[in-house]
This record gives sequence, structure tokens and C-alpha cells, in this order.
Amino acid sequence: MKPLTSSSKKKILTQLNSQFGIQELPYLLLQFGKEKLRLYSGSLSKQELIDMDKQLRVETMGLYFAKQQPDGLRLSLDGTQLFKPQITKNILEITNPQADQWFKGNDLEIQTEPALKILENKNDLIGCGKSTGERITNSIPKERRIKN
Repeated sequence: MKPLTSSSKKKILTQLNSQFGIQELPYLLLQFGKEKLRLYSGSLSKQELIDMDKQLRVETMGLYFAKQQPDGLRLSLDGTQLFKPQITKNILEITNPQADQWFKGNDLEIQTEPALKILENKNDLIGCGKSTGERITNSIPKERRIKN
């Protein structure tokens, strides 16, 4: 666990703004491993979190909201919900049958410009996927998928 500095947080916020229009990260930003980002809203200070991690080896803390990838930040399902009021860019409206396929863990055959896309169905944000230009790759974890 590594609490990020204010300059690192600004870089991530700039990237989120560029990709999705997100303008505010209200909580402490924590990094787990090389790519997972979590938001922490508890009462412990940054130093208290560092000290606790040294003594207890904390595996997770806070809400997992994004993963750093070479082509940008991919929001988690929870991240899309948390930032729904702020997301204004790279939104792709999909139909009910497409949403059903998405929740089952299937990729969607949709032609759109290559980028990370926020999928929307009936004013609900239902996840973030990577567009290759020909398809949107699914990123819903297996444990959260709808079984057939």
C-alpha cells in the first residue's frame, strides 16, 4: 500500500479529466501493487496508514476504483458509480440486449473509436471497457457476472 503524493494525485486527476471529464477526487488516493488505485475516506492520516502497513501488511483498504493501464485508467464498476455525476466523456449508450451480454461477461461487438469507454444503459453506468475499434472488451470480474 502506498498513499500517493499530491503531485501523483494531480497527474491521475488530469488523466481522469482527459479521459472521462472527472474533475474532483475527494478522498485520499492509495496505490496497491503497480496498477490498482483505491480511494480512502477514513479518519486515519497518511502517516498512520503507512505505519499500519509496515506493522500489519495491509492487503486492501478503501474502495477499488481504477486500474492503471498503458492506454489509460480503466474505472471499476464501483468507480463508474462513484463518479457518475462527474463523467461527461467517452460514454457509449448500449441497448438492453447488449447490457445483458455485458453483465454475463461477454465482449460487445460494437464499432467505435479505440479508447476506454464508459457503458451506459437507460441512464445507468454499467462499467468501463476498452474499445479496440471493432469490439468492447469486458472487464467485469467473474464473481460479479450474471450466470446463465
